[in-house]
Amino acid sequence: MVKAVLRDYALAEVDENGEIVSVPEKTFVQPIVTARYTYRALEIHANAMDEESGMTEHDVMDDMMTLVLDIFKNQFTFDDILDGVQSDDLFDWLRDIIDQVMVKDKKKAQLKKKAVES
Repeated sequence: MVKAVLRDYALAEVDENGEIVSVPEKTFVQPIVTARYTYRALEIHANAMDEESGMTEHDVMDDMMTLVLDIFKNQFTFDDILDGVQSDDLFDWLRDIIDQVMVKDKKKAQLKKKAVES
């Protein structure tokens, strides 16, 4: 299972000092995530690390956002991500979701290995 939280900053409560007091949020859940998404995440990473691929940071971010939308089967939109995540948190937000997919597959592989060994 993978979870993503998006906030509605248009409805944020702000105090007299301009500090955010509260922001409405919505949690999205995708209970089933196949290995296809792990494969795509690895592919994005490999292309990003390959200097000859010509990928810009924008290209990598675009690919990561598209992957997240696909993982959640379009429960939210590209614009929902851009409006629901603060700019300084975007990369970490994307990486967290992709890590949830990757770690899940690692845990499955470890359990499978233990079962085979016993």
